[in-house]
Amino acid sequence: MTRRLPLLLGALGVLISASASLAPASTVHAAEPPFVQYIKPNPGPRGAVTVMGDSVMLGSTLETDGYGPSVSSMLLDRGWGPVRAVAGVGLQAGLTVASSNPGANMTRWVIDRRAEGWDSPTFMIVLGSNDIGNCNNTQACAQRDIALLVDTIGTDHQIWWSLITGPTQQQADAWNAALAAIAATHPNLHLWDWPSALASSNIKLSPDHVHLPTGAEYVKKSILMADDFTKQLGVSTRVGAAATAPAALGSPGEYVPLTQHRVYDSRTLPARPTRVTLDLTADVPAGALAVSVNLTAVAAPAPSPAGFVTAYPCGTDPPTTSNVNFVAGQVQPNQAVVALGAGNTLCFVVSAPADLVVDLQGAFVPSGGLRLNTLSPTRLADTRVSGRADPLVVAVPSGAAGAVVNLTAVGAAIPGYLVAYPCDSKVPDTSNLNFIAGAAVAGSAFVPIGPSATLCVHANVPVDVIVDLEGTFTNGGALRFQAATPLRILDTRSAIGGWLGQVGQGQTIDVPITAPGAQAVTGNLTMIQPGLDGFATAFGCSGTVPGTSSVNASLGSVVANALTTGTAGTLCIRSSVAANILFDVTGWWVP
Repeated sequence: MTRRLPLLLGALGVLISASASLAPASTVHAAEPPFVQYIKPNPGPRGAVTVMGDSVMLGSTLETDGYGPSVSSMLLDRGWGPVRAVAGVGLQAGLTVASSNPGANMTRWVIDRRAEGWDSPTFMIVLGSNDIGNCNNTQACAQRDIALLVDTIGTDHQIWWSLITGPTQQQADAWNAALAAIAATHPNLHLWDWPSALASSNIKLSPDHVHLPTGAEYVKKSILMADDFTKQLGVSTRVGAAATAPAALGSPGEYVPLTQHRVYDSRTLPARPTRVTLDLTADVPAGALAVSVNLTAVAAPAPSPAGFVTAYPCGTDPPTTSNVNFVAGQVQPNQAVVALGAGNTLCFVVSAPADLVVDLQGAFVPSGGLRLNTLSPTRLADTRVSGRADPLVVAVPSGAAGAVVNLTAVGAAIPGYLVAYPCDSKVPDTSNLNFIAGAAVAGSAFVPIGPSATLCVHANVPVDVIVDLEGTFTNGGALRFQAATPLRILDTRSAIGGWLGQVGQGQTIDVPITAPGAQAVTGNLTMIQPGLDGFATAFGCSGTVPGTSSVNASLGSVVANALTTGTAGTLCIRSSVAANILFDVTGWWVP
């Protein structure tokens, strides 16, 4: 839908016609400062952006005669998108504007857009002279204005904010100093030195020392803004030290594969759980230290909120980690390898209405089991190339009694599930991966291997299947599993682990695994709001990037997948699209 409305741009002194490419269209609110807002809906690999500004930003958001292309279009050209823009005369951060005035209060505007479902991970902001003019020209007052908007946007979002010129040097200095003070305590706030950029360019200022005299000058400024925004926010940046490893729990253990079977299903109970305590004494060998389980969240239908499931050893506090992320109406699985608590107990937190299904894959014991041999991730099967088959029979390395695999389902016409099992056995009444129509979905599993040295993958509906091998279990293998208290050691939204901001398209970041002697790591890898459908690949930094994937996620989604891979002390994570990345470690592997 496109609507055209005349807007009087106050200090710019020109009458223009603003256009919106998607509802909500450009809007003028009676008794409020004129402003323009629009959405450019095209998604880009770098992700969504919110553009906000006062009258100085109007010339960079307009795409009418003499004003264009806009900074929004330039962001699309640089791989961002979708872009939502708002700009206008008199817009302010919000402290000195009535919260009921959405036409000028940008803090209120952000809150209202979130209520509508819009919440981009990155923000471009050009505000200042209106706030400082109503804030008695002091740095302290300006800081309160800025902090209100920054804190409303949140520390898990990246914010690019321009320094200002004019209208007086005193006002500009106070406002810019206030921005610097907030940036010093908010690492997610990135400043652009517009006064310095102006001094080194051929851009001309208007006599008011705030605006620019022509649309051509605004185009020049927009190019500088789009370039600096992409430079600062287009990749994750190292801002601190790596996180230390969590506390080890008990002694290292060897793996005992079990016939995958269901040990808990809350769908048989009268109410959905929020906390679950599961006693696995009857299901695991004596002396078990940890287990490998497949968890499935069967979320309540809309309007139920999104949520997550966290698995942890009973007797400890619930960690600030997650194993499964889900939205309303979704059936979402994931593997978890986690220590047992006292009495062979395993605990779960379910943060939003959902049923929980738990399938047991295997257990770790002090001795007498199998040990892990890590491999460079290798693609064993891809039915997009070989053709579909059910079951899909996949050969594994000779001598393997178990395999660590990553299963990916691609191109299903209807929802369904995959289950992996030894070809020598019957198909289990469980699942390893649930998928929806059209999406690429990945899930990890520890799969027993029988005498035939093959594993089978059954799909209940037609779908392409990819099988990536990440390791094998053998008698006399190399590594034992050291369980640990689950701990988040990477969160690019908040600089946990030292990296801040979305991992850029094609960027690789490193995550040191600081546990002594660790040669491999097990945990949970999560992609958050990728800019397009894409994937992340985790691998040991000493090797090359493998032609495999560790987690697949659709545009704007939050998807997790379990990970077990060799590291040689440092894990590398490469993303095919811009996305925030989390990694929760549950243990590591030692000789």
